[in-house]
Amino acid sequence: METAQTQMVSFVERILLATDCSPFSEGAEQEAIFFAQACGAVLTILHVIEANPEFSTIGHETALEMEESARDHLEKIHRMATNEEIKAEIVIRHSDDPVEVINEEVLTRNIDIVITGRRGRRGIKKILMGVVTEKVASMVPCKTLIVPKDFVIEGDGVLLATDGSSFSENAEKEAINMVSRCDYLKYICVVSAAATAAELDEAKQRVQRIKTRIQAENKKITIETVAEIGSPSDMIVRKAREKKVDVIIMGSHGRTGLQRLLMGSVCSELIASAPCSVLITK
Repeated sequence: METAQTQMVSFVERILLATDCSPFSEGAEQEAIFFAQACGAVLTILHVIEANPEFSTIGHETALEMEESARDHLEKIHRMATNEEIKAEIVIRHSDDPVEVINEEVLTRNIDIVITGRRGRRGIKKILMGVVTEKVASMVPCKTLIVPKDFVIEGDGVLLATDGSSFSENAEKEAINMVSRCDYLKYICVVSAAATAAELDEAKQRVQRIKTRIQAENKKITIETVAEIGSPSDMIVRKAREKKVDVIIMGSHGRTGLQRLLMGSVCSELIASAPCSVLITK
């Protein structure tokens, strides 16, 4: 049976769910189950227990209690997967570098997409995703889907953010492929921000070019283009909130190239404030 999850991303066989077992990961956990079921994918359920110098004083017993608590939570997710006839595996790792662990699992298991939550145990003001998921999305060689707490992807609308870079071209391809195969999709907004008035014409031409490509794939979908001077993150969040889109699609790096990750600026802000899921392409 076709679902929004089946059609929202290109071919997926192996999914990695990276969860910190907090309530902020619940949306990601649910979407990982939905995607795995819809795509017939194998699901790896990963939790990284961060090495902590305090363990030397609080004792080995406390560390074991933390692992036992995490395993109980992961087994609940595993049972949900099993009930949906999903092949799933629990992986618990200990490390002082969760980003490296996630990347290792992605490479070892040939993961197609990492699904993770937006905020972690470090609290609302200090977003774990600004530290871990931002780095994961930059480092891993596959797509990353970042899901807010309690968010469900319905598949009605998406927003494509582009700056004309080669990394944005991959996001454009993802969005166009989505439009061509997703019967659920009713609306797409193409956004490109210009830093100066001199760049505005180029941004307008860019979104119009993408609109033409989308229309060639799906003549029924409603397309809105936005090219303005201003902050990319503010513009993207404003339109995503206004149109109530399900997913923001964007590349992993910006136009300034490999030396200046978009992750360090626009994307980190979006991870923190986007009202919906964010799909970061490679």
